[in-house]
Amino acid sequence: MNRFLKTSLVGGIALLSFVGFAISQQTEQANEVMFVLDGSNSMWGQINGTAKISIAKDVMTDLITNLDPNINMGLMAYGHRRKNDCKDIEILALPGPVNRQQMINHVQNITPRGKTPLSQALFLGAFSVEYFTGKSSVVLVSDGLETCDADPCAQARSLGIVNPGFDVHVVGFDVTKEESESLQCIADATGGKFFRANNANELKDALAQTVAAVQSTDDAGNGSTGGGQGSDGGGTPAVAPKGAYLYAKLCETCERLDPLDVFWDVYKDGKPYYGGVGAASENELKLDKGKYAAGARLGSTVVTAVGNIEIDENGEQIGALNLNAGNAVVSAYATDDKKQAQGAFFQFFPIVDGEAQEQIVQTGIKDRKVWLPAGKYKVTAKHNQILESAEVEIVAGEETIYEFDLRIGYVQPDVVLFKGGKINRSMFYRLLDIKTGAEITIASGGLNEPMAAKPGKYNLLVQYAPSGVIGRADMTFPIEIKAGETISGPYILNVGRFEYNITSKSGLPIGGVWLDRVNENGSATEIGFTGQTKYSGVAPQGAYRFRVRLGDDFTQTGTFEVVPGEIRELNIEFP
Repeated sequence: MNRFLKTSLVGGIALLSFVGFAISQQTEQANEVMFVLDGSNSMWGQINGTAKISIAKDVMTDLITNLDPNINMGLMAYGHRRKNDCKDIEILALPGPVNRQQMINHVQNITPRGKTPLSQALFLGAFSVEYFTGKSSVVLVSDGLETCDADPCAQARSLGIVNPGFDVHVVGFDVTKEESESLQCIADATGGKFFRANNANELKDALAQTVAAVQSTDDAGNGSTGGGQGSDGGGTPAVAPKGAYLYAKLCETCERLDPLDVFWDVYKDGKPYYGGVGAASENELKLDKGKYAAGARLGSTVVTAVGNIEIDENGEQIGALNLNAGNAVVSAYATDDKKQAQGAFFQFFPIVDGEAQEQIVQTGIKDRKVWLPAGKYKVTAKHNQILESAEVEIVAGEETIYEFDLRIGYVQPDVVLFKGGKINRSMFYRLLDIKTGAEITIASGGLNEPMAAKPGKYNLLVQYAPSGVIGRADMTFPIEIKAGETISGPYILNVGRFEYNITSKSGLPIGGVWLDRVNENGSATEIGFTGQTKYSGVAPQGAYRFRVRLGDDFTQTGTFEVVPGEIRELNIEFP
C-alpha cells in the first residue's frame, strides 16, 4: 500500500482535493472497518431520559460481542479527552483481529468532552485501514455537524476520488433534518450508506446494517486504485497521460519523486493558481515560462516545503523543489525472541536548540515509513507500561531504521511481616537501579497491579509504615526481573511489635518520645516519633531504645530487643 499512508498526523491536514490518476492494484485480504465514535460534549444529550453516550456504549458493546470474526475492526473516537480541541482524535484500536473485551473496555471508557472534528476524523480513519485495497470502510457515528471549520463532504469526495472502492457509512444519531442532509453527503460522496437513528433500537439496527454492508463489500471482491511510486505493494508503475507535471525531490542530489506523491499549491501573480497533486491534464494546469511561488507536501505527511519553481518555454519544470526530508522505520520488540510488540505506539518530537518540541507525528504501525523533515528527533515508543525514548537523526534522502527494546517483566511482592505470617501488600514500594540507586518506579497500597520494568537486576525497597503506631520497617531486597515473567517473593520484613507505657514518677511532663535503632557500633538511628506516652510500635528485628523529653531535659531508656512475630510489653517509669 502507499508508503505515505497509516501515519497519524497531529494537526489539521488538508486532504487532497484533486487526484490526476491512480494505478489499479488487487489485494486479497480480509476486509477492514474502522468505527469512528462521537465523543463530543453533545453526546451527553438525552433520549427518553438516557444519555446518548450511554445508549451508544450499550449498542457498541453488543455489536462487538457478536461481531463476525472475519471482520478486522478498529476503533477511533473524537472529542473524548479535551474541550475545545480540534486535534482530539484518538485511534483506540487499529484494525485487526478483535480482542473483544479490550475493545469493549475502550468503548466504555469514552467520556464526552469536546468538539466534532469530522473531516480530520475521516482522514485518519481512512488511512488507518487498508485504504487502497477496496475492502476497507469507515463507519462514522455522529450526533451533529463538523465544528472545526472544515468540510467533511469535500473530504469524503477526495477519498472517493482516490479510491472508488472505499466506503464511508454514516449513522446520524438523534440528528435534525438539516444535520441529516449534511451527514448524508459524506456517505453519498464515497458510495457508502447513510442511516438515521433516533433511539437505541434504531442505532442497533443501523450499525448492524453497516456491518452487513462491510461484509457484502468483502464478498463482492472489489478492486481498487492505489498510489504511484510511493507504493510499498510493488504495483505496476503508472503510465502518465499527456499533461502538466510538477516535481519535488527529497534531497539536493536525489532524483525527482513521482508527481503523484506530492501535493501542490501554486501561485501566479500572488494569487492561488493551482492546488492538487503534481500531475494534471493540460486543461487543469497550464504553466507559462517563468517562476512561480509554490508550496509542496509529500503525500499526507508532515514534510512540506515552500519556494519558487521555474518553468521553461515548453511548459516543463526545470529541476525539482527540494523537500529536504527522509524517513524513519521504527519498530519495537517486547520478548527475548525479539518478536514485534503488538500495539506499540511511537511519537516523534523535533529537537530544536537541544530541546524537544511539540509532537508532530504519531503512529501505531510498526515497520512503516514515517516521513519527516531532515533533522534530529526525540522518538518515544510505548507498550503496556513501558515508555522508552531515543534520539534519531533524519537525513535528507535516506532511511533511518531504529528498533526499540521494550521487553518488560513484573514484580508483585508478596510481603510478610515475619516468617510464617500472612501476605501483606499494604506497603510502599520503590524499584531502584542496582548500580546508581535511581528510582525506576514506585507503587503503594494493595498493589493490585504489578510493577513493570525492563529486564535486569534491581533493588526492591519495601517500606512498612502503618498509621497509629511509632516506628517503621524499611528493607531492601536485591531482585532480578526477566522478560515476560512476574516475580513475587515472598519478601520477609522480620517485623516485631511492642506496646509501651512511659510514666514519670516525679510528675515532670513528658514532651515527646523518639524511637532509635541501636546500631552495632553503638550509634543510634531515629525511626519514629510520637507525642503519645502510651502507644504501640513496630520495628524490624534488632536492638532499640527510647529517647524521652522529660521536662526541659532529654533522657533515654535502656535497650530492648524486637523479635519478629512477637509482641513485647514495655512499662517504663522515670524517677
